[in-house]
Amino acid sequence: MRKLRSLTGMSVVCGSHRIGRLLQADLTADLRQLSGIWVGTGLLGTRFIPAESLEMLGQVAVMAEDSGKRRPMRSAPLLKRAVSTDGRRMGAITGAEIDELSFSVCALELSAGLWDDLIHHRQRVTCYTVNPDNGEVVIEPTEAMREEGEHEGWIDEGPDHRYADRWIGCDGVRHHELADGEALEPEGPADGQLDLRQGG
Repeated sequence: MRKLRSLTGMSVVCGSHRIGRLLQADLTADLRQLSGIWVGTGLLGTRFIPAESLEMLGQVAVMAEDSGKRRPMRSAPLLKRAVSTDGRRMGAITGAEIDELSFSVCALELSAGLWDDLIHHRQRVTCYTVNPDNGEVVIEPTEAMREEGEHEGWIDEGPDHRYADRWIGCDGVRHHELADGEALEPEGPADGQLDLRQGG
């Protein structure tokens, strides 16, 4: 499987000749299949190659049967609102995993926010539907929870990860270190003199 965002910038080869670099990969409206790719070919402009004309998504290049048709690229990044079946906001769809040969979508990538992504990683969603009226991706809540469970142990791995939820700011101070003043240094004579100079 290949992540959709990892395709950007890859070389596109047609008939053993490199024709350009992949600028954007598009999915079908139901987010189930790769619909095609946009290729930047320099002086020849931007070209669209439909999925039917692609051979495979390789590790270093995308293989195509023809060079497609010259067409202005429409910017359509994959960023869809995700909701549960009961209408609850779950986050946003920010990516997808594509099968290299069939070009089918194996899973969508669900982001619940920056902080949640840092702690639990983004979630993989395999059971979903797309609302044709507003484009929202409808997900079973149990599906997202099950995928999230694969990364539950991440927060306990490595030094200080177990305290990830206690960081405040970027100064290296943690809530538990300041609790009840236990980590505060007792006031000494030098501190008292400083207070007197400052009018304390």
